[in-house]
Amino acid sequence: MRSSERKNPLFATKETIITLSLVVAECIIICILEGMVVSWHLKMVSNCQMDMNGQGVSESDLIYHSLFIIGQAFQVILCIDALYQKNTAQLISLILFGLLVVVYGGIQLQQHLILEQIGCGSSEAWSPIGSEWEKSENGQEAAIGYFEKKMRPIEYSIIGLIPAFFFALAFFAWKIRKQFAWDNYRNFSADMRVRSALITTSILVTLLKLDFYFVFSFGAQLIPSQKLQYEETITETILVFVLGAAILCLALVAVYRENKYLMGAFLVCGLLSEVYFIYSLVKIAKPRGDGNDPYQFTRHFLVFTTTIAAVLCLVTISVAVKCAMNWHKDILIFDSQEKKSRKNVDGNTTHDLPIDQGSEEFELDTSFQPHSKNALLNNDNRRVSKTDVWTIE
Repeated sequence: MRSSERKNPLFATKETIITLSLVVAECIIICILEGMVVSWHLKMVSNCQMDMNGQGVSESDLIYHSLFIIGQAFQVILCIDALYQKNTAQLISLILFGLLVVVYGGIQLQQHLILEQIGCGSSEAWSPIGSEWEKSENGQEAAIGYFEKKMRPIEYSIIGLIPAFFFALAFFAWKIRKQFAWDNYRNFSADMRVRSALITTSILVTLLKLDFYFVFSFGAQLIPSQKLQYEETITETILVFVLGAAILCLALVAVYRENKYLMGAFLVCGLLSEVYFIYSLVKIAKPRGDGNDPYQFTRHFLVFTTTIAAVLCLVTISVAVKCAMNWHKDILIFDSQEKKSRKNVDGNTTHDLPIDQGSEEFELDTSFQPHSKNALLNNDNRRVSKTDVWTIE
């Protein structure tokens, strides 16, 4: 590998430069357009004297726009981290997150069109602050039509740009995947069990990052719960933020310490979280009468976020179980890294096979079996091509 690539992994190849440029460009353009929509939305609702429920609906709409903007920034962070670490698992998660952003954008457009048509909700709530609108039902309809003409082109532009960016990003990310070859694991042993454990750990850390975004997105959507009459107190909202942060931090500590007991505690918390998400999903999706439905204007977003959080939680638990089983079998990744940091007898640093299940440049002879679980950790290996096999000195 060239030294320039080692020093600048974000700009190592044409594909990485294009991918990073696409993600940054999407973030900037979408955030600007979303900001324009929010600006026009605030101008429209400033002419309304809304009750508590109306304020909750308007506050929820602003939260959804904010989450969409934060999602764009989170996508940039995922991209930079994936390219810098040359992590295939995280690169794939970037594509999946981009797909979820496309779905989120569609839901947001549908929900916002409904809110635009409703306006202030009733003619009694219509109270224009300027002289350009009449204080009547006709004046409210005229204002709604005016603001729709301002916002609709922007909203349609957003929903058109997001899929376009997604397909372009997916194309270049797929090409980059073959270039990575898990370079961040280059100094680990070629033991097949260690290789599998490395991939599992990488996937788990990536899932925890996605969990972080969706758990806190779910918590943010509960902020106006009192105004919308989800709950009488904000206790649930506070618990989602506090316990969510504590559980995810527990998982990260367990991973980097490779502690099966801490991971066991996380698994228990994860199972309880899964029960909570399923309960919340049932409560939100439960049909109600139009006159007594606190989720009337927020159901689609909440169902989407809760479903994704529940699925991610279940997948995270499954991968975490696999990691705990590896540690129980004494397959320790970071301990192996320390062992492989030594130099060989010739004074040259040991290099092993890059770990990447999807790499087309390298293959392992899977018929090889180590004589003991530490056999390969205690022997120097060499880089091989497709025609080579691994041997023990």
